[in-house]
Amino acid sequence: MLRGALIAALVVGLNAAAVSAVAAGLPGLWGALLGLAMVVVFSGAGLLALHLSRRTSPTTQLAVAMASYTGRIAIFGGLLALALNSDALAEHVNLTVLGVVAVIVVMGWLAGEIWSWSRLRVPIYDLDEEVTA
Repeated sequence: MLRGALIAALVVGLNAAAVSAVAAGLPGLWGALLGLAMVVVFSGAGLLALHLSRRTSPTTQLAVAMASYTGRIAIFGGLLALALNSDALAEHVNLTVLGVVAVIVVMGWLAGEIWSWSRLRVPIYDLDEEVTA
């Protein structure tokens, strides 16, 4: 799933970076690349957390997923608040482009993740278990 999501995010993000560079110059390019990097790091961290908990009980997996999501949203929100209040960052990065590209890349990431998930071969029953009638 990570590969499909990453490929989709990179395709969408790099195209958005090219458009941003033409439309908003170098600050637009930096904003687009920063938005792309943020989405890849935070979304990838969520998939990594789920991957590490794959052999645990469903209850533990749900707890890991919820904790990972809550933690990533809190950290992302904090970084976004710092970025929006940073004059030094605003000098070199177009913050509007950063926000727009981040949203676009998240949609691309999710589309790639859904596409990858729909093509996984996940058995609906366990063949290793002995059947008792």
